[in-house]
Amino acid sequence: MLPILIAYGTTEGQTRKVAQFIAERLRIRGHRVDVVDTATPAAEQVQPFYQAVIACGSLHLDRHQSSLAHFLKSNQEWLKTLPLAFFSVSLSAAMNDADSSKEVRRSADHFMQECELQPLLTRCVAGALKYTQYDYFKRVMMRLIARHHDQSGDTSHDHEYTDWAQLEADVDQFLKITGLAPTAQVA
Repeated sequence: MLPILIAYGTTEGQTRKVAQFIAERLRIRGHRVDVVDTATPAAEQVQPFYQAVIACGSLHLDRHQSSLAHFLKSNQEWLKTLPLAFFSVSLSAAMNDADSSKEVRRSADHFMQECELQPLLTRCVAGALKYTQYDYFKRVMMRLIARHHDQSGDTSHDHEYTDWAQLEADVDQFLKITGLAPTAQVA
């Protein structure tokens, strides 16, 4: 059985954590998985021998990582032949207002259109406030934005908003859509 490729781009590490979570869920369900950070030399070595692809990218200032865009565009020919899911990770996805949800989805759809790919499944995943990783100015700016959106302004630690149960359900939905869902889960 061919593996499933998870290609991701991350800025502060939450998207890496999401990609690793998805990989573990796929392995539990009996799939072989290759996880590739598109900002590393390993991305250039990827060969088109997969049964499906999951792309994960974080959204910052209405843009996804250029390394992920480069990977998807460079491999577009064979990616178009495989089932594809896209998980867009952002703090904006944690906001509970319709405007934020609409804007995050628009950004994810726009990114896929730029890459000329049509995923079977697109999900916007709530990210994290990584206060401990920000420099002083970014920490102050993010605190103001967070408070404006009724999120935590406590900068003494990071705040994770990812809904792991929903993410697992989304992985299962992708497997079901593609016909890759196992009949029984492997422990």
